[in-house]
Amino acid sequence: MEKHLSNFISGGFLITCEVDRPSYVSPDLLPDHIVSASGCIGPFIPDTWCIEWTQDTWDNRIEESEKFGLSLHDLNEITEWATSRFGRSIGWPNVIFNYETAEELVIRFLRNVPGVRVLELCLHRDMVQEFCKKAEPLLQQPGFAPNGRQGIHEAILEEKLPIQSGDVLGFEPLAFDYTLSCSWLCNSLDTQVEESLGIKPNRYGFIDSLEEAVKCVEYISGDDICAEPGLWLPWLVIDHMRGIQSAPRDNI
Repeated sequence: MEKHLSNFISGGFLITCEVDRPSYVSPDLLPDHIVSASGCIGPFIPDTWCIEWTQDTWDNRIEESEKFGLSLHDLNEITEWATSRFGRSIGWPNVIFNYETAEELVIRFLRNVPGVRVLELCLHRDMVQEFCKKAEPLLQQPGFAPNGRQGIHEAILEEKLPIQSGDVLGFEPLAFDYTLSCSWLCNSLDTQVEESLGIKPNRYGFIDSLEEAVKCVEYISGDDICAEPGLWLPWLVIDHMRGIQSAPRDNI
């Protein structure tokens, strides 16, 4: 796969963690623990809960931070850290624009947290134009604040190539409706896809080939399929956690 990464554009990095396989997906098709780029399935850090000026309640901030094993002291520190970088190396609501910032966050706050994953999302060049057309914010309406671009859209517009050193997990069909929302797993589409197309997830819970992933999103986008609204595209997922774990602790 590495030799073909030049055909993809990086959409930035999401830091999440493994979760138990949801009850609504098939135990015969999915591993016991999964990771996803959908917030319906797993948590993210950073996210709105650790940005100072968002409307997240204090209880919600605590609840989300505990998913990563953070103490109240850690929560205050990560909030200060993320807020100071928002708009520069962090985009709305949870995208990190560069590997170095993702590495710094993990080493400072998550080095010993089990199950953490640093996912780079990548989109094939042939799909970039369609995505950017969908992702462009609506024009500002009189009397309202301007609509900003989503972080993943900003990252795609930078046209950076993926980092070569990560572990390629496969493709995840994801819906974009102003922001990345649902995975194909959210509506148990893994079972429908396997029954209709004969395509099964790999051992990580992703789809192995771009060709198969394209067939999946075409099927999911059909009018007779009960899927979440939005533009469904196959996103290549690369995990960089192994490289960060091996980095020197003072490499921040």
